[in-house]
Amino acid sequence: MRSVTAGIGLAPGDITIDLGEFHPSAQGGFQLQLTLEREMITAVQPRIGFMHRGAEKLFEVRDYRQIMMLANRHDWYAPFTSELGVALTLESAMGIHPPERATWIRMLLAEFTRISALIAFLPSAGSTQLRNQIANLFELITGNRVHPMFARIGGVAHDLPAEATSEGVKVVAQLVTLLPKLRVDLNADELQGIAVLTKADAISFGTSGPVAWASGLDNDLRFDGDYLNYQQLRISRPNAYHDGDAYSRFLALLDQLELSVQIIEQIWPHLESTVEADVNVVLPKVVRAPEGSSYSWVDGPTGINGWYLVSAGDKTPWRLKLRSASFNNFQALVPTLKGLRVDQLPAAISSMFLVIGDLDR
Repeated sequence: MRSVTAGIGLAPGDITIDLGEFHPSAQGGFQLQLTLEREMITAVQPRIGFMHRGAEKLFEVRDYRQIMMLANRHDWYAPFTSELGVALTLESAMGIHPPERATWIRMLLAEFTRISALIAFLPSAGSTQLRNQIANLFELITGNRVHPMFARIGGVAHDLPAEATSEGVKVVAQLVTLLPKLRVDLNADELQGIAVLTKADAISFGTSGPVAWASGLDNDLRFDGDYLNYQQLRISRPNAYHDGDAYSRFLALLDQLELSVQIIEQIWPHLESTVEADVNVVLPKVVRAPEGSSYSWVDGPTGINGWYLVSAGDKTPWRLKLRSASFNNFQALVPTLKGLRVDQLPAAISSMFLVIGDLDR
């Protein structure tokens, strides 16, 4: 783990820690004010809000197509997941049913996004190389490496290029080769028993994703309800761990990577059977959601993101509220830090899989 950078706080005994370098998001906008007794943490005060960009207020003055482009910027590890969430919410409100091929393409990109995001939390030269391969794949498919801007209301921007399948297969093969090394590289001595989150607290804080799985909570949308076309796949539920510590969270993360491999390998045949089918629906020049409210959610890399739309029937939303996975996981993190040593902070924080832009949206 990377080292902690600490500075003198505002009062004796308090230390303000700028996470900066050692968190995968590498942002100084997330700070903790700690009260220490020698090297032991006795109290934690989170200090967030330094990156607040007012995205939800910006949504209220953007039309729905512009919101699709704006939404993918708060979680820079999983931008396509955010695009998809907005699209599903508007489709629910407008009664739109995307073509089947578009849904399979969405699932394919969602799983590659999941892989790219989760391996960013695993410090390994191999994971960096794999993330670059996935960025190349997204550039091939969407024209963009970081912000795909590919989801559309009623489908996706365009069909997959001819080379997408072969390049995607290479990425999956590389991940399968890398997974054993990633498991071996986990330092059990450093991670076991650190920042324990009980199942009751995992439920109370509304956690999801690998953080929830590590505490014995199974709330993956891909296995529950009518979410995209996942119910048509034969996939096995990952292990549910019960220790709730940092080590269990990383094991749950690795299980999610293996699950993504299962899913992608089953998506290819569906894409082959829908070649030359439509990938979007025709929309009016000005998109207006009918008056009323709608809620949809997506299962992202770090957990469940929810989108609550309230429309007055205009081309812009009256309100569009985002429930982000990182925010709930962060709330769960804070009480788990009490009683840890300062040198255990990097392991504890990195195991909660937070994206700072997902906190201050």
